[in-house]
Amino acid sequence: MKHEDKDYEKWLSAVKSRQPVLENPNELTDLILKRVSRIRSAKKQRKILVGTWMSGVAATLLLCLFINETVIAPSSYQVKEEKQCEYWQNNSYSSLPENWEEMKAMEKGAFLSSYYAQLRQIKQERISDILKKNR
Repeated sequence: MKHEDKDYEKWLSAVKSRQPVLENPNELTDLILKRVSRIRSAKKQRKILVGTWMSGVAATLLLCLFINETVIAPSSYQVKEEKQCEYWQNNSYSSLPENWEEMKAMEKGAFLSSYYAQLRQIKQERISDILKKNR
């Protein structure tokens, strides 16, 4: 270790004793300082890139979770939905008339309007029944 220190001291003194042959020594100093600052900024950029990468991964995971919650419904919700579908399928109002394709647009509109009104009435009755049960 001492031998390496002595070699380093010799090399350092030799470098210090030699004067560079330059026309403009200030330019050399500026170039050296710029390169040193580039090295430091490269390390900072690396840290920023790692942080950006990590935040991107976290954002992607959150996005996947939100999509999962939106697209894939919980199983209890699916059961309720299936029961509602069975209710409406068993209901006599849920099917279209036999001559649906032959009907004109005005007739279809009138049918759908009355169908919607009946569904609203059934829904209101169900809501009032539920409210009566909960009181």
